[in-house]
Amino acid sequence: MELRSIKLAEFEDFSRCMALAFLFDHRPEGLETRARVFEAERSLGAFDGDEMVGTAGIYSFRMAVPGGEVATAGVTVVTVRATHRRQGILTAMMRRQLADVRAGGEPLAALWASEAPIYGRFGYGLAAETADLSIERVQAGLAWPVRTSGRLRVVDAGEAARRWPAIWEGVRASQPGMMPRTEAWWETKVFLDPPERRAGFTGNIYVQYEEGGEVEGYVRYRTKGEWRHGLPDGVLRVEELMALNGKAYGALWKYVFGVDLVGMVEAPMRRVDEPLIWMLADPRRLQRHLHDSLWLRIVDVERALAGRQYGAPGQLVLEVRDDLFPAWGGRFSLAAAEDGTACCERTAAKADLEMGVAELGALYLGGVPIAGLALAGRVKGEEAALRQADRMFSWDVQPWCPEIF
Repeated sequence: MELRSIKLAEFEDFSRCMALAFLFDHRPEGLETRARVFEAERSLGAFDGDEMVGTAGIYSFRMAVPGGEVATAGVTVVTVRATHRRQGILTAMMRRQLADVRAGGEPLAALWASEAPIYGRFGYGLAAETADLSIERVQAGLAWPVRTSGRLRVVDAGEAARRWPAIWEGVRASQPGMMPRTEAWWETKVFLDPPERRAGFTGNIYVQYEEGGEVEGYVRYRTKGEWRHGLPDGVLRVEELMALNGKAYGALWKYVFGVDLVGMVEAPMRRVDEPLIWMLADPRRLQRHLHDSLWLRIVDVERALAGRQYGAPGQLVLEVRDDLFPAWGGRFSLAAAEDGTACCERTAAKADLEMGVAELGALYLGGVPIAGLALAGRVKGEEAALRQADRMFSWDVQPWCPEIF
């Protein structure tokens, strides 16, 4: 097998191979548009002669982390053709990709896993979960009136494209796990709205909340008209709801629950600690289905740990095992200051805690208590060190990645 970066001219073969693995039709008519966010030089193809039989791509991001942001390789479209399974192609691509990421200076790699068992053996740890929410509209009464001085307005895609990126970035700045969006990303991943993306729903509907002419939040949603026994029973699906403050957040959810002819409201990929539950008169009616979202791989321990801030001052010596790249592991001294900043360097001192690189990835964004990993047998250390690590790694905002990449 030949494993190499692909050329932009090979994007159609890359897309065809990816589509076959992910069980959807290859659509050549959209290639030029999709190529706008495709990074050919960072995408690998596995070739059996002239036939592309494996793919692995990367989007270059700066992911928000506790107290800052860190350069991150957004791993995507990892596939191996069913005719070539169990031949070491996936392992070869993962090793090559991670080595390239480290050589390029990115401390982190992140992905959404199509199948959860795959990536742990390559050092990825589950760092964030997400919640699919649903509630019957008649059960979505609010616990108290939402009073605001602003206004809600339906807008077209053009206005949304001009004004919404600032809202996304305002939320992202303090939300560990979120990635930025380029202009091309907004155009191709958000506002481009072909029928095959809609799953039977309408096209995007755009509503924004304004105070004094300034946009403070928005919701993008779709609807599907349904009637049962002569009664309206439609579905409204919230694709994205972002708000800079509580006024905008409350006003947007009140609007969603006020759309007529809707029987069920769905909101996939929301926060695990979604504040909506505290707005409802009967929070039990809100159904929440949790599932894994962001998987994180620490590629450079020193730079990654020094790149985020910490919830409490303290010092720990961590022994990190990296089975895929043993030289990347070792013993590291982590020292966090009162202001949350930290330094990290290799050390020969005795370790306070021992863990694999996947466990460190799970801890990194502050959403996974280390005590739980210890009880599961995945982290070793004395009780005092575990408590200290929980204080240091915890963060006041739970990680959330609201977009599959």
